[in-house]
Amino acid sequence: MIWPGAAPIGDAEEIGHAKVLLMRQLPASKSAGASVFLQPLTSDDDWHHYTGERIAVESSFGVTEQRARAMVTELRDRAGRLEMTLFFACIDAERIGAIGFFRLPAPWQSWARLQEVDVFPTWRGRGYGTAMLIEMLHHLHDAGCTVAAIGADEDDWPLDWYRRHGFTDVMRVTPSGVSAS
Repeated sequence: MIWPGAAPIGDAEEIGHAKVLLMRQLPASKSAGASVFLQPLTSDDDWHHYTGERIAVESSFGVTEQRARAMVTELRDRAGRLEMTLFFACIDAERIGAIGFFRLPAPWQSWARLQEVDVFPTWRGRGYGTAMLIEMLHHLHDAGCTVAAIGADEDDWPLDWYRRHGFTDVMRVTPSGVSAS
């Protein structure tokens, strides 16, 4: 099984209470003139800056500052356990977003799971999300990955955004934990 608690797409559970796992092959060639570069978060100062930005991101969804801080703490702990790398997406010296990944365990070690695909609020609406995603896909290809996976809530706009960027639905992950066969 690729994903714990996964069920085949089309499972009869109510729509809106699940995540969809999407996958895509990675692009082999990088387009010239990429506008975004990736800078790994490596220091406490980086994580402090990310926390401030994440508070702003989450506040637009009604999440309190306290909960957003807890989310970052959980993310940092998970990053250590999963050997996940979180990057700032940068244009020149400006940090415009964040995106991360971790590699899946054997036998899927050439696959990567994307995490935390966020454009910071002051940079939204300029196409940077697409540029950031494309840069990450090229980074993963250069690191030897062949497939990228991501999860999205089935009733939220990012699902269609990932589909427009070449990701295909492969599983529906439900709260009941029904396994795919």
